[in-house]
Amino acid sequence: MKRTFGIIFSGVLLLLGALFQLLLAFLMAFTGVFLHKQIASGRLPNAPASPPMPGWMPIFIYAICAVFIALAVWGILTAIGLFRVRRWARYSVLVIGGILALFSLVSLLLTLAMLLAPLPVAAGMNASQVHSAQAVTRVVFGVIAFLHAICCAIGVFWLVYFNKKRVRDIFAGLPGQAPESPRPLLISILAVLSLIGAGSCLLMTFIPFPGAFFGLILHGWEKAALYLVYAALMAAAGIGLWRLEEWGRRLALFMQALHLVQYVVYLVRPSLMLHVTAEINQSMHLPQAQPKLPVQHMLLSLSFGFGILFVIAIIAVLHHYRGAFARPSQPPQIEPTVL
Repeated sequence: MKRTFGIIFSGVLLLLGALFQLLLAFLMAFTGVFLHKQIASGRLPNAPASPPMPGWMPIFIYAICAVFIALAVWGILTAIGLFRVRRWARYSVLVIGGILALFSLVSLLLTLAMLLAPLPVAAGMNASQVHSAQAVTRVVFGVIAFLHAICCAIGVFWLVYFNKKRVRDIFAGLPGQAPESPRPLLISILAVLSLIGAGSCLLMTFIPFPGAFFGLILHGWEKAALYLVYAALMAAAGIGLWRLEEWGRRLALFMQALHLVQYVVYLVRPSLMLHVTAEINQSMHLPQAQPKLPVQHMLLSLSFGFGILFVIAIIAVLHHYRGAFARPSQPPQIEPTVL
């Protein structure tokens, strides 16, 4: 059966959500173990004296990690089922959509209530910084509310889309459906990822945080211009990949080569990313972080290393399926013989 754009889009979103949940589980487990050992031994630098962690706290943290891992496995299996157009996957994504819409709606309402409520002022804060700190806090709450609204919209979209008769017929395997698309599944996934990346760049244009390009800190119109250009290029690459256009494949290769060079730069000089983080903290009027621990440098190096491997994998996929972008040659026209 033919996989529609909505099916591929939903599967990619589920995979991204599952990877994010796995990342949260890893960070929570790592942070819990690290802080527990450091505070217990009294070797945490510049940390005020604090009572020992309760005995139930590690168990609580690991239980939350287990929940995140279970949800991630559920999302990954559902995404695979959607890519393979399995009937059970449609029911699974409907359940996920209902849960996502409900919890996101409740979180959205709570965030809006916190956004509209008067913000407390920290004791001892300089009066000149109160207004800017409250403004930044409202921006953060506004961004969180916007993300909850997007999640709620995605849940509602799944409830509506996967209940359409045409989509139900695709998963039911009824005869008379459109033939299988000549577009390989991995190319379809890359096309959707490019379009999602374009939307993310467009969103970053309006977030009042500085941008970064090869370690350079960009503000104002420079940041907006960079993200708008990125959004346009990634959207064009996604459309070209979905339509199996050769120029789309080449544009996608160019974008991945650009990402690869940037990852290598940050891997060789991780201090550039630390400088970007310090600029973002300063724009949010957050206190400057203490000197970085070796484990933080290790995590940055690992993230950039995984990024490099991911980009290389994408380049390999684009090269492997290059034949799918070749236009079929037209048969030669045979001129009639004049007797």
